[in-house]
Amino acid sequence: MGRDNYKFSIPDGFGRLEVVTPDNPDMEFVHMEYLRLRAGEECEAGMDSREIGLLLMGGDFTVQYAGKSTSIKGRADCFAGLPHCVYVPAGKRVTIHADTDYEAAVFGTPSDADGEVKIVYPEDIKILDIGENEWHINGYFVIDSEFPAQRLIIGETQIPVGHWCSVPCHSHEKEVPGLESKLEEIYMFKFKPHQGFGFQGLYNDARTMDEAFIIRSNDVILVPGGYHPNVAGPGYEMRMFWGMGGNSRYWIPYEDPDHKWIGAKANAPSDFQW
Repeated sequence: MGRDNYKFSIPDGFGRLEVVTPDNPDMEFVHMEYLRLRAGEECEAGMDSREIGLLLMGGDFTVQYAGKSTSIKGRADCFAGLPHCVYVPAGKRVTIHADTDYEAAVFGTPSDADGEVKIVYPEDIKILDIGENEWHINGYFVIDSEFPAQRLIIGETQIPVGHWCSVPCHSHEKEVPGLESKLEEIYMFKFKPHQGFGFQGLYNDARTMDEAFIIRSNDVILVPGGYHPNVAGPGYEMRMFWGMGGNSRYWIPYEDPDHKWIGAKANAPSDFQW
């Protein structure tokens, strides 16, 4: 996989955009679409052989499926509270009607399982308070390993101004029972204020992958493997939306041995002062 394959930028505008297609050669499991509708517009969502989740960034909408209609008053934008998410199993279809301007990141994975359309509400979301100091973040697990999906995991991370995420640096690219699970991942970013920036690292133990990217609003990063820390620039809050998928739905990260001590003060080098 070459450097140019890691990063995508989503253009401004309305409509439905395939960002990472299901046949992307670098991703075995996860694909991504971006959906932005004007008030009054509609879009059908669902795939025959893949399960998807529509993670709301902002807007009010009505979802119609199986003769039912449910109206949702969503957050104003991705920095205003917790999201809603519509889960659509393989073989099912829903119609999204935008009651106001509507924006969502859509993640999907292969599936041959039967299931039911479900709406995830903010009160259903598991919130994790992660890290400390300049690597303190909040992780929102929207579709987690307990959710009745086959492969798909979806979440969102709130990274305060100047803070680091995915620290200690970790990977989830191999199946090692009890130590690491293989889960591909796709990241999408937003910044507040909008012109903000941050940096994304991607590297592996052998350093055959050893890259750094500047990231801005609506940038997308592929994480098929390797360690993947990122950081919000000074003065800018960062929101990261992510979809993961693999043969396992359990997220077991493997921490880079060089940096694992960051997560446990007892393991700090003897010459380090907290």
